[in-house]
Amino acid sequence: MSSSLNLSATDVTSESAAGMKNAYGHFTPDGREFWVTNPKPPRPWVNIIANPQFGLAVSHTGSGFSWIGNSQLAVLTRWEQDLARDSSGRFLYARDADTGRVWSLAPAPCFPAYDRYECRHGIGYTTIVSQLHGIAAEWTLFAHAEEPIEYWRVQLTDLSGRARRIELCGFVEWCMGVSPSPRREFHKLFIDTRFDSQRGAIFAHNHMWEAVHSETYGHWNTDFPYVAAFACSEPLLSAQGDKSAFLGRYGDFAKPAALGEDLWRPQFGRHGDAIGALRCVVELRAGGSKRADFALAAGDDQARVERLLDQAAKFGQNGAAHETVDKALEQARAGWTQRLSACRIETPEPTLNFLNNDWVRYQAISGRIWGRAGYYQQSGAYGFRDQLQDSQVWLQIDPRQCRRQLRLHAAHQFADGSVYHWWHPLTEQGHITRMTDDLLWLAYVSANYIRETGDLSVLDETAPFVDDKEPKPLLEHVRRAFARVFKRTSPRGIPYIGAGDWNDGLNAVGLQERGESFWLAEFLAGLLGDWAEIYRRIGALEHAGEFERRRTELVAAINQHGWDGQWYTRATLDDGRKLGSRENRVGRIFLNAQVWAILNDVAPPDRAAQCFAAVKEQLISPAGALLLAPAFDAPIREIGYITRYAPGLRENGGVYTHAATWAIAAACKMRDRELVGRLLTAINPALKDPDRYWAEPYVLPGNVDGPDSPHHGRAGWTWYTGSASWLNRIITHWVMGVRPEWAGLCFDPCLPTRWNRASLTRPYRGVNYRIRIERAENGAGPTCEVTVGGKRIDGNVVPPPARAGGEVDVLVRFR
Repeated sequence: MSSSLNLSATDVTSESAAGMKNAYGHFTPDGREFWVTNPKPPRPWVNIIANPQFGLAVSHTGSGFSWIGNSQLAVLTRWEQDLARDSSGRFLYARDADTGRVWSLAPAPCFPAYDRYECRHGIGYTTIVSQLHGIAAEWTLFAHAEEPIEYWRVQLTDLSGRARRIELCGFVEWCMGVSPSPRREFHKLFIDTRFDSQRGAIFAHNHMWEAVHSETYGHWNTDFPYVAAFACSEPLLSAQGDKSAFLGRYGDFAKPAALGEDLWRPQFGRHGDAIGALRCVVELRAGGSKRADFALAAGDDQARVERLLDQAAKFGQNGAAHETVDKALEQARAGWTQRLSACRIETPEPTLNFLNNDWVRYQAISGRIWGRAGYYQQSGAYGFRDQLQDSQVWLQIDPRQCRRQLRLHAAHQFADGSVYHWWHPLTEQGHITRMTDDLLWLAYVSANYIRETGDLSVLDETAPFVDDKEPKPLLEHVRRAFARVFKRTSPRGIPYIGAGDWNDGLNAVGLQERGESFWLAEFLAGLLGDWAEIYRRIGALEHAGEFERRRTELVAAINQHGWDGQWYTRATLDDGRKLGSRENRVGRIFLNAQVWAILNDVAPPDRAAQCFAAVKEQLISPAGALLLAPAFDAPIREIGYITRYAPGLRENGGVYTHAATWAIAAACKMRDRELVGRLLTAINPALKDPDRYWAEPYVLPGNVDGPDSPHHGRAGWTWYTGSASWLNRIITHWVMGVRPEWAGLCFDPCLPTRWNRASLTRPYRGVNYRIRIERAENGAGPTCEVTVGGKRIDGNVVPPPARAGGEVDVLVRFR
């Protein structure tokens, strides 16, 4: 049985067709590229391209930045976060040596009126295509699949029918440290550059790194731990290491003085304003094409970078670079294809397929886990809760990577069970948190790993604590997290909120350790049930019984103290006042307190129906599910900085996309197919009016303005958002309804009302399941019928396979 769909014209909506293309670009038919065809979309449309140790951000203008190891503390190239102009970071110029015309091969910084322009953002690469002055150019930027190298693959073609002599000039401005740096003029005093004529490369190093304060040697007294090089594959006409010399006095990046000069006076060393500019000549026959490539490499020392250029780039080796760059591009693309090949869906909504199968998983892995970067936020840090949740994207494709993330986060827990809210790799500096949910995500993701894989040995994985280097099993790390939460519980049996729970902006609600979090209580109730099961499976029956008792008592306490008449209260403040209650003028109802009451079976059926009805009435907007309503309209110090956002922005009455995905899961559990369809449409960026929405149509934003904003429906903070991993998980586990449970693989679809069929392939414990989902004719019978390998089964759960290997066909018919 094939899992592919034969969709009729009625299955594909007009919205679907519109989502393939908008006024600024379109998806390719396979969805793996989005072509920006108008160089002026409402905001920069970006790609975050990374491997586990290196990355780059590139927008449709060519602007952006590059980093190694940490996208905030170890930024190689300087970039200005100005999204209105988006003209900084890296440039690639062309100059016609015969006419003297200068233009850029991407819009920035010259912003010429191209005869043709496309920015093709793909999975792991970006290609900017332009035509101007009889020259066609293709500039592809990508990162090596494994090494800390960024390649610029450049091809020029003559369209004029005559021989041409085109000068190419690649430009970067060195940062070599923390970004953004508020002390640029101070920072530049420590950067050292050197030109290597043999390799055609400019090397850069920084003798001062702001990220580290040494107890022994003080501040501003540590070297940046990396060396970088910018190199060209072709013989060079000129090289320059000083910004003033390149631009000219009061010069302009749109027309640097150096590009009008035949002879450059290079300035390298420690006494200038460090840049890297490399100029070469491309001789074109009439109608001919030719390549010239650039590379940005980084490593622990100059010798390491030299080896990268010599071995992984082969720059300066008689034309070998082009073949090496082509092979590296092929490997990078193939790596992503292989990585995302498992667990793919097909539905009547093509753009949802594109998002789920490729883009949001790529966003989660490249942008959130590896890069930890976006155009709106250069984090560089690991969030304890953040990247743990993100790592669930690996569970259906490579669970080993999720297991690795569990070990990493366990090693950033303290012996008393508390954790860093975030920490920076490279420096290991972190923020010790008084937030109360971070530590529990270790238990949550561990449980989901076990539910997916059945592998209890993960509990024996060891990791030290931050303040106790003796390694302890993951099971002990989880036990200490629970123990800390149990201690931080109110007399009413509700966990304290401390300096915030999942919602960082509620950072003042419980600073006196008296405010309670009903959302955290609901979250904890689900964990207690899961870990009771895990304890049973490892033979710890006493712990299993304790957790079952605690869950029963907690659910009772939530329903006694948290029920507000029509929905669940979000929290109580230190002084006992309610938040998220009908007593409140603003912040009257919060989404998460309702959604998690439903998902974790905290709400009895009648209350689940009531709080779900309140969500539909008060929180569902055309832009998606609002995090709260009404928005706060003035700062309230006792609540926190969430109240300081303008009404309708981000968590303050906006659609916070992370939580909006959970609302889809709750709608599935409540079997509201019509709302599932509405929320999937609302969250799908490809179906938006780009002039209202602003953001990229191929990745998720962190937030969308709510109805209290004059820009209701405007998206912000794309790429760096936990919603990417969650949307993939919600679609496969709840909408398609194929999810691992403790008893096996469950089939429980909740397709939107306009969908009659869908399909999914996914591995489960070493077996590949090919699943076709169809709407049955109305009539008597169970709501869901499951046929496995041609045989009808009782119920809708398939036990775990007895052995790995092979494929299984599944037909799911639902009413």
